Amino acid sequence: MNNLIVLIFAENLLEIFEHYKRAFHATLIVTANGSQDELIHLEMDIMGNKIAVAPPLPRGINKKDNVTVLGLRFHDKNALMRAYGVLKEDCLADDGLKELPWSPLEGYVTDKFGVVWCIGL
Repeated sequence: MNNLIVLIFAENLLEIFEHYKRAFHATLIVTANGSQDELIHLEMDIMGNKIAVAPPLPRGINKKDNVTVLGLRFHDKNALMRAYGVLKEDCLADDGLKELPWSPLEGYVTDKFGVVWCIGL
């Protein structure tokens, strides 16, 4: 059983879901609203991985620099190129896709939400 859930903390939860729906064909698993009926949590499936999105953590919880990279390995080059095209829209950093000793095509993209993705074949 896979119990790992990746958490992304960001402001606009639905915008993130719609972006990853375009990139990865993400599907919505569940949403939760707070006392003011505002969206405070959503979970989606991205290529069999559970990704949860929630509002930013309170200041001070993350005491050190923490860079987490989400890595996805594709089996289909067209799906990889579609995801890459969406992720690099308004991205913060794009290393480009290139051939590497362990992968015929791989690269890093920091998307517009600040999430770092390592995607490749």
